Amino acid sequence: MLRSTISRAPLLNASRCYSTRVCSFDKFKQFVQNPSANTVLVDVREPSELADYAVPGAVNVPYKTSPQAFAMPAGQFKTELGVAKPDQAKHLVFFCAKGIRARNAEEVANANGYNDTEVYEGSMTEWLEKGGRNIK
Repeated sequence: MLRSTISRAPLLNASRCYSTRVCSFDKFKQFVQNPSANTVLVDVREPSELADYAVPGAVNVPYKTSPQAFAMPAGQFKTELGVAKPDQAKHLVFFCAKGIRARNAEEVANANGYNDTEVYEGSMTEWLEKGGRNIK
């Protein structure tokens, strides 16, 4: 009986010490419609997922096949991913299909000196549901 009355404290993920800033649909839409040299949209979906829809101007850094990409030296990043590694001073906005891989990729980036980051939590699921495919 005693067990049923004891409340359990939620477990904390001790490895996560970064605070995620969340990017809304409207803010992400602004980034897509008004590209900035200071902001990099980082699509962490796999290349096969881009066949259905790719966000204009986004760079693809697939988290599943390259989870430690933001820990790589710039030369290796370019060789393996085919794009230049973003400068640490840039504002990075991570997204994927549902937001999970985006959060994980953001954590790796934060741990490797990228401090100006956000995650579009709605990611492609919300983007496409709200007509993102037609946004220019």
